[in-house]
Amino acid sequence: MNCRILALVVVCLWGLASTVQAAPLTVAVKTSPPFSYQQAGRWDGISVELWEKVAKKAGFKYRLRPYGSLPEMLAAVEQGRADVAIGAISVTAERERRLDFTQPMFRAGLGIATRNEASGWVSTLRNLFSWKFLSAVLALMLVLLLVGLLVWLLERRKNPQQFGGSAKQGIGSGFWWSAVTMTTVGYGDKSPVTAGGRLLGLVWMFVSIITISGFTAAIASSVTLNELQSQINGAADLPRVKVAAVEGTSGSNWLAGQGTSFVPYPNNQQALRALMIGEVDALVSDAPVMRYMLRERGATNAMVLPKLVREESYAFAMANGSPLREQLNQSMLEILPTQEWRAVLNRYLGAEQ
Repeated sequence: MNCRILALVVVCLWGLASTVQAAPLTVAVKTSPPFSYQQAGRWDGISVELWEKVAKKAGFKYRLRPYGSLPEMLAAVEQGRADVAIGAISVTAERERRLDFTQPMFRAGLGIATRNEASGWVSTLRNLFSWKFLSAVLALMLVLLLVGLLVWLLERRKNPQQFGGSAKQGIGSGFWWSAVTMTTVGYGDKSPVTAGGRLLGLVWMFVSIITISGFTAAIASSVTLNELQSQINGAADLPRVKVAAVEGTSGSNWLAGQGTSFVPYPNNQQALRALMIGEVDALVSDAPVMRYMLRERGATNAMVLPKLVREESYAFAMANGSPLREQLNQSMLEILPTQEWRAVLNRYLGAEQ
């Protein structure tokens, strides 16, 4: 009798183990090319291909469950609604406290994307038509018009030959006189004859020296400042420009830790678009992701700086204490050093890795 009970227990346990083993894993994934993205109705990418190879080697059945954001995906794993999360998941100290991670599958890190600014005369022309330059020209025109109005009021009765006619003609003549006097051209075709007009002319000559100097400085400042602000060479330049980051990612966390304000975007696609149309000056995100997206878009007006702002490792994420970790690590350690896997990386990243 005891033997029968023991046999029955063994059979039940075996059946239960088979049932558990047959239950498919829920694998969380989100769009993050080239690591994970949908193409022709199926998921593809570096992380997806690696997971397929790992699952095959470990004998796992699974189903992919897409999520809209990285925080949402990691929360699903942490709360047990998903068994594994794959994609461009960087390992950080904060995430390590909440989750377990596999062996690193890829090493890269955070980079800075910025626009390729035009150089030479094209850049100079663009800067000359900036609002600061145009506002300085407008202010100068108003000063010339004011001086022209004053000289017309002083000269119109006693000097009608040079400043007479209608109000429009007289003020126009005064504007011309104030302009040629300021620039020291002094054609001599118009000159005040009244005491008040000559006193104004004398004062205006001295004031013109200051005005011309200030105007020249304003132009130089406008052009130089615009040129400097268009050049982003590294992390030290970020505090003085408008920066974008994807909310809830390691890029936004890094910027917050640096005390650098940023504009949050829901995903890299929208953030890159904002960069390319000039809404922001820089984007901090995963360097390989940004390089891949710019290459796929054929973008020529943006680039990713070669130097990383922080090196990071990418891995699969699981809940703390997950029994899957050991099996996943064993399979990954067998796959990652192979030439076959190197060929997969080359196919997605080329010489950029």
